Amino acid sequence: MQNTILTAAIFLFSFMFTLKTEAADFEQIYVFGDSFSDDGNFYKITKSELGIGIPPLPYKDGRFSNGPVWVEYLAQDIGLNPSSSTNFAVGGAKSGLYNVTLPPVPGLYLTGVLSQINKFTTVNKSVNPNALYIVWGGTNDFLYSKSAVNPSQSVTNISTAVRALATIGAKNILVTNLLNLGDLPGTRNSPTSKQLNDSVTEYNADLSKSLNSLSQQLNNVNIIFFDVNYLFKQIFANSKQYGFTNVLDSCLGNSVLITIPASPPSFDCKTNPNMFLFWDSIHPTTAGHKVIAEYAASVIKSQPILKSFNKLETSRK
Repeated sequence: MQNTILTAAIFLFSFMFTLKTEAADFEQIYVFGDSFSDDGNFYKITKSELGIGIPPLPYKDGRFSNGPVWVEYLAQDIGLNPSSSTNFAVGGAKSGLYNVTLPPVPGLYLTGVLSQINKFTTVNKSVNPNALYIVWGGTNDFLYSKSAVNPSQSVTNISTAVRALATIGAKNILVTNLLNLGDLPGTRNSPTSKQLNDSVTEYNADLSKSLNSLSQQLNNVNIIFFDVNYLFKQIFANSKQYGFTNVLDSCLGNSVLITIPASPPSFDCKTNPNMFLFWDSIHPTTAGHKVIAEYAASVIKSQPILKSFNKLETSRK
């Protein structure tokens, strides 16, 4: 399976950094994003402020799915234990400062991707260079807009996030593009389906160009471009190869963009939910997340990563 990877220019003039080929050498994973990567943060905030955790059952343990999300599986795939303490993704996050949640919940106000990054860089003036940093945002910029969105601002937000992480010492940053949002169960037959896919096409192209430019500007930073759009196209075209019998409908139903509160599951959904690619009309089942993680791991392992031996030697003393 082919994949698209942007790798930063790597300069070997410094003895501090050298190339490794095993993704398992990462010591931690830090995650910034929205509901695709949220391992319970939205649930904790709404539980605290509203007294009711969202999403409710039959969503699983505060995830926007029926089980673990892709970053949790990815941690395991590369030899780490998932940690909620290093996952800052919040459901509803836009690529910028804000969240799309309506009615407004004060605790969710400044939880966009850039807000997550800003809080992180304020607390951490330097970070572990041997960690993997993941940035996936932009979906909510387009899904919850009442009019056409200019992709350039969303690209600028993600690029700003990447630069901010690099500034405090992040060396390996995985950036995910967007899947075709007009092909989701909740949007596939909507009047906005084509507009959404056109916006995603423009966004993904601009993001690739922006990250390529960043990779030329940032010394000793490895930017890994994760083409999730390509993966989903492959799943749609070869669903049985990936273990799915239904990639068009969601397990919980397609009538709304997000099923909260959840509608009663169908018989197939109750008996074999992971035959579906999608859990609700936006979010993958945990089986779908597992496929995303496996592909992400293959992308990471297919290229060199940057390691700091200075830190390793210091940690042994």
